[in-house]
Amino acid sequence: MKTAIRLISVLVLVMPLTFAQSKSPYTISGEARDDSAKLLPGISVCAVLTAGGVVNVRDRTCTETDAQGHFKIEDLQPAPYQIFGEAKSEGYMPQYLPFYRNPSLPIPQAMLSVDNPSAAVALNVGPKSGLITGRVIDEDTDKPVQDFVVWAWQARVANAHTHYVVNGSRSGRFKMYAPPVPFELRVKSEGFEDWLMVLPGTNRPGSLLVRANSTADFAVYLKRKNPAAVGPTKEDISSRLPAPVQVSPLDRATLDNFLRATKLEWAPVTGAASYAVEVESCWRVRTEWRKYVPEKDNVSIHLHTWKNYGWAIPLMNLPSRARSRAGGESGR
Repeated sequence: MKTAIRLISVLVLVMPLTFAQSKSPYTISGEARDDSAKLLPGISVCAVLTAGGVVNVRDRTCTETDAQGHFKIEDLQPAPYQIFGEAKSEGYMPQYLPFYRNPSLPIPQAMLSVDNPSAAVALNVGPKSGLITGRVIDEDTDKPVQDFVVWAWQARVANAHTHYVVNGSRSGRFKMYAPPVPFELRVKSEGFEDWLMVLPGTNRPGSLLVRANSTADFAVYLKRKNPAAVGPTKEDISSRLPAPVQVSPLDRATLDNFLRATKLEWAPVTGAASYAVEVESCWRVRTEWRKYVPEKDNVSIHLHTWKNYGWAIPLMNLPSRARSRAGGESGR
């Protein structure tokens, strides 16, 4: 019994000494600044092992800068390291991600060895990233698309890409950080044709540069691959307003003396924010859409009128032509 007690006592005394001796002496220290040389407190700083020039992001050791922007990464090993800083919530994206790599920003290196167990570096995390935001909309129904993927890649380095997945979004909105160089953008959704950012006035792919502290906002309208399969939803039907009643000329009035100027007037509809008018010419079919707000605009259409229709548009975001037609025919 006495022997057992003595053995346990020896183990208890030896174990703390063993743990204390196992701590690595290899460290990297320094300070983190942004592109204006301002010290950055509370950001994450990581030392990433590089083996044969390959950066292994999974094999990294991290710490946070103190209130003065200084850091010290401990418990490393004798090996080459690259040092990265990041604070994603504030827009400082990690440079080890290819999509956010800034080619003009040098990455600090440190080589630890038995002869040089510690190293000091100066870390520049660069400027904050700009923002890419947008709303993805069904072109046929004017409603948000709930499930989609936003793909983005650097314009000059196609394999430096990232993507943002949205599932079950009621607003159809997305937000992601932009790279420090020009990028291209594509939006994909099941059942829709891909949307690709193009040069203005062309169908050619275009690129965009979003600078630091700036935002690029997109309205992405997706075309359905099978538009005929889309029908009005219960919400569409319940939100329709009645067709406005035509006041002048009288409904189904016959106008047979030309040339003439005819003023079209409809009675206001409760709940309408604006109206739309479609006119078809008598000698050729031509459609003109005029949207105006009651009590602000007075619209007169000077055409040789064969048919005219009016729609009341509900108090919501200005709908597409497809939804406007849901209002109903007003006069002829």
